[in-house]
Amino acid sequence: MGDIGKRKGVSLNLKGFVLLVVSLLAGFSLVGCSTVNHAKEKPQLNVKWPFYKISKGDHYMYLLGTIHIGKEEMYPFPKQIKEALKDSQYLVTETDGEGIDRGDYQQSIDEKVFLLGNGKTLNHYLSKESQDYLQERAKEYGVKYESLQDYKLWYVINQFLNAETAGLSVDYGVDHKISELATNYHVNYKFLESPKEHFDLIQKAYPETEADQLIKQIPPLTEAKEGLNHLFKDYIEGEIKLDDEIPVNDVEKWQNKILVEERNKRWIKKLESYIDSGDIYFAAVGAGHLEGQEGLLANFESNGYLVERVIK
Repeated sequence: MGDIGKRKGVSLNLKGFVLLVVSLLAGFSLVGCSTVNHAKEKPQLNVKWPFYKISKGDHYMYLLGTIHIGKEEMYPFPKQIKEALKDSQYLVTETDGEGIDRGDYQQSIDEKVFLLGNGKTLNHYLSKESQDYLQERAKEYGVKYESLQDYKLWYVINQFLNAETAGLSVDYGVDHKISELATNYHVNYKFLESPKEHFDLIQKAYPETEADQLIKQIPPLTEAKEGLNHLFKDYIEGEIKLDDEIPVNDVEKWQNKILVEERNKRWIKKLESYIDSGDIYFAAVGAGHLEGQEGLLANFESNGYLVERVIK
């Protein structure tokens, strides 16, 4: 991997932060979330869309790698993506992120998903050094330190995934925009994970027992801006390769196994069953799940499916 501590200026403690952005929904209660400015139109970006057709015989599906943050000038989607989605019976996403405010979604989870409980606060799991570190980051990001105390570690770290700090917005995230388009086309939805499954795996990757180390994954604000901008630039240029480049220590390798590798193994079975059904599916999942030896594309190829990039 070359210099293990640095990648394109991204520091060591930023790696896990970027891992969470790439591989999970970053849409829960983002700090300062999504102020969109339409005042000045900018030239459209030339995005190297990670968009594939996966086929075996006469059966096929489409697969789009997404990112949870973006800019207005990425859109509209190219005609190949729009036409493929319009022709599909289903849009498949990681979980029902767009429905987070709906009653049926809220009924599938409860406060225990977010709250520590048992009369403990976050500081119970943090050393004095880590408490000081979190207080410093909270001040930088404009987050009230005291408001974090009742919540689980993964939810606390998520509060710092503020795309707006880098001039990016979840409103222009690829997953959000493709869901908007699917709604316009009246495409039905399927999800690779239930909300409960989704939250359970986040908890598994961010246990309070490792809080002292994991809280350091919240980078200083300047590094967060730099890291998110690099992540966005990599996506535009078609260079996101999560499994080979992001994990740099034992904890992050372990997180990558939970958040990427193990999920890919479960997802590939569902995706192959969709193809085999004969219906046309359009799957949109985090771009970090596509590439590498453990990625979805390699899994499809090893299982005898033809993988073709639609937009070259």
